[in-house]
Formats: sequence, C-alpha cells, structure tokens
Amino acid sequence: MNMLGRVFVLPAKLVFASVETAFRAGRLVGSVPVGAARRTSRLLGFRGTLALVIGFALGLLLAPVPGRQLRARLKLVLDRTGGVSDAELAERVSFELEHASRTWHLPQPRVSVASGRVVLSGDIDHEAARDELARVAAAVPGVTAVDNLVVVSQGTDPAAGASTDPG
Repeated sequence: MNMLGRVFVLPAKLVFASVETAFRAGRLVGSVPVGAARRTSRLLGFRGTLALVIGFALGLLLAPVPGRQLRARLKLVLDRTGGVSDAELAERVSFELEHASRTWHLPQPRVSVASGRVVLSGDIDHEAARDELARVAAAVPGVTAVDNLVVVSQGTDPAAGASTDPG
C-alpha cells in the first residue's frame, strides 16, 4: 500500500470497522452497549478515547517495517541468551536440576556448557531419569541444545522391585 493509502485509507477503514462492529453489537444486545460506552467514556473520556485511536493509527502509519519482520526481530531478541556467560548458564542448569520437582531426588549429573550447548555427564539408575534430566535442562532459558552423556548403570533397576530378603 502506498503512503497515501497508509495515511488516509487505513485509519478510515479502522474507524468504519469499529463503528460497524458497535452497531452490530447494539442490534444484538440492546441497550447494553450504550451503558458500556458510557462507562468507557467516563473512564477514558472523549479525549482519551480519541488519543487512543489516533495513537493506534499513527503507530500503524509510522511502523518502520511490516509486522512479520517486527515479530521476527522480537523472537530473535527473546531467543538470545541475553549476554549470559557459559559459566552462568551452567549454574542455572545445575540449580534447575537440583530444585525441579522431577529431578531433585535423582543423582545430579556434571554440567558443562559451550556456546549455550549443555553437556550432561555422570551415572544414573534408569533410562527414564536420564531422559527427565535432559528435558529439565533443555527447558532452561538460554540453552540451545542438550548433549545427554549420562550413562545408565545396570546395577540397580527400580522396576525390578525391592531386594529379596532370605529371612
């Protein structure tokens, strides 16, 4: 859309669409929209409502790039680690593994981080616990990937039941 369309047509379309929606709601509900409009005008006032509509229209007009590009930029900013060092990220992952309700009771693995990539190593009793450690580590903000090098030891298996007592 050219600049003329952005300046005049788009705000006019927004105003007409909002008026049309209000009239449709008025026909469907009866006098409720009138009461709602009174309460809103008391809350914001005419100037506040007008400023809100004008601000919205100006925001659309002056946006430097389309919405898709703005959302992509925002996603990049949110996905970044925010300048978190690898040592600090390792501390966060270790803390989360020690305090998460799904992993606090498990033997804690060694945690190392290189460029946001977490490496878990150590020994664990069963495969489900190994997978749970990886899931919890991957959920920490700033973690880009998890290499789960935790080894499942075959010595004890909780599925095998309690130890047999000969007595």
